[in-house]
Amino acid sequence: MSSAVERFGDGTAFVTGGAAGIGEGFVRHLAAIGMRVVIADVNLPAAQKLADELVEAGRRATAIELDVTSADQVDRIARQMFEDYGSVELLINNAGVENAGLLWEVTPARWKQVMDINVDGVFYGIHSFVPLMIEAGKPAVIANLSSVGGVGSAPVQAPYMVSKHAVLALTECLYQEVALVGAPIQVSAVLPHSIRSQIFLAARRDAPSANPVANGVFDAMQAANVATGLDPVEAAEHMTEAIARGDFWIFSDDLICRESTSRRATQLADLTPPPDPRVMLDRMGIDPIGVGLSA
Repeated sequence: MSSAVERFGDGTAFVTGGAAGIGEGFVRHLAAIGMRVVIADVNLPAAQKLADELVEAGRRATAIELDVTSADQVDRIARQMFEDYGSVELLINNAGVENAGLLWEVTPARWKQVMDINVDGVFYGIHSFVPLMIEAGKPAVIANLSSVGGVGSAPVQAPYMVSKHAVLALTECLYQEVALVGAPIQVSAVLPHSIRSQIFLAARRDAPSANPVANGVFDAMQAANVATGLDPVEAAEHMTEAIARGDFWIFSDDLICRESTSRRATQLADLTPPPDPRVMLDRMGIDPIGVGLSA
C-alpha cells in the first residue's frame, strides 16, 4: 500500500482549479486512492462533469463553483467544508493562469488578474482554511502550487514568474509560522515542471499578445508541453507520494526540478545576472528581434 493511501485514503481533499490541467490530475488521483475530493473551480460545468464521471466510477467527488479571487467566497466555502465534513486533510491551492508578453505591454488589468488568481487566491485559501484546521485539531496538509518558474526567470512571462516566486515565498513563511504555533499542519511547496494542460492556450485566448516573440515562445512551449509534458494523473501520483512522505519540496520531475533549483542556487551564490534570453530563444528557433519564428 502506498504512503498516500495510508495517510489520505479516507480523508477529504479540496483542490482549487480542479477541473482541468494539474488540478484535474490531482483530483483524479486523490479520488482513486479513496479520498473524498471537492473540485473547486470557477468553471462549474467542467467541475460538475468531472465529478459526475468520478461518482459514476464509484469515487467520492463533489463540484463547487469557486472564484479564488473572492476572499468572502473562499471563506464561506471553507466554513462549509468543515461543517459538512468536519475536517479537510489536504488543501491544494492550485488555481493559476499564465500570461504572454513583455512587461511594459501587459495591461494593468491583466497584471492584477494574474496576481489576484495566482497569489491572492493562495493567500485567501490559507487565511480561511488554516484557522479551521487548527480548530479541528487533526493532522492536515496545505500544498501550494508554485512552479519551477518560482526558482527562475524567463522573458515574456514576467507576471507568471513573479506570482510563482511570491507563492514560494508565501509557502516558506507559512511553513515557519505553522511551526511557530505548533499546529499539526504540514506545509508543502509544489514546483511542477511540464505537465500537460491548456495553460498556454488559455493565456493566448484570455490575454492575447501582439508581440511575435512572446507568441512564438508560447507556441513553442505549448508544442513541447504536448510532446513531452507529463500525464497529469501520473504527475499527481508522484507528487502526492512526496506530499504523503512529509516533504516540503514537491517536484513533478525530480531530476529536472532539482536541476532548476541547483541553477538558481548557483546563480545566487555566484551573484551572476539572469541568463541571456537569446540563448532560450535560439533553442526555440525564435528570432529575438521580433520577426517571429525563424526559417
